[in-house]
Amino acid sequence: MSNWNTLAELDPLWAVLSNPRKKFGEWDPAEVFSKGEREAERVLAMCKSNAVDISYGKLLDFGCGVGRMTRAFSGFFTTCTGIDVSEKMVALARKFNSDRANCQFVSSDSGRLPFADGSFDFVYSVLVLQHIPRKDAILGYIAEFIRVAAHKGVIVFQLPNEVPFWRRIQLRRRLWSWLGSMGIPKSWLFRKLHLSPIPMNGISRQEIENFVRARGAKVHAVDRYDAREGPFHSYYYFLVK
Repeated sequence: MSNWNTLAELDPLWAVLSNPRKKFGEWDPAEVFSKGEREAERVLAMCKSNAVDISYGKLLDFGCGVGRMTRAFSGFFTTCTGIDVSEKMVALARKFNSDRANCQFVSSDSGRLPFADGSFDFVYSVLVLQHIPRKDAILGYIAEFIRVAAHKGVIVFQLPNEVPFWRRIQLRRRLWSWLGSMGIPKSWLFRKLHLSPIPMNGISRQEIENFVRARGAKVHAVDRYDAREGPFHSYYYFLVK
């Protein structure tokens, strides 16, 4: 959680959309939120094309950051709840989205989501699970998505199928931790050495599908996240509980 709080202070929009050309405050907030709107439209269109029936009641945006996708979905769903491990990201989300009465934001770093079983009609998480360093924790959150989804609720998440060895080494993240432990300011590590603490992880499609089925949800469809990606690519998973 502390690393995401640090990124919320240093460069929150880049932490949400890590485009190298937009680092160090180069993102325009309007552009970030506009991209969120296009992503929401894309996901809902993919649900339709895959014959996934949606109830447009309550939505959960897991790993909401500054509320980019929570806001984007708020034009479609009755209520949208964003949750993030970083309370500083959540504070920014509340600020950026104060004009959206049907958006609310919660901070929690617990492996168990602070919601009752069957609370949400639609659970969404993209560009989030891949930054959780342990695979068991990723699977734990997917199990939580299934738990908090309503009967016939829809769950959509993205996750890399495989992370190359050179990405798994994560030298920049290791240097960040090592130099930070020596008392070197995080702002200097970020701006001068271009280091960051963001990990990258993935789980095979077969393992994800087996895990989901074992917990009583249906894998309704699987699509490539970005057709331009090479062997190191991600999938959208469309689940129905």
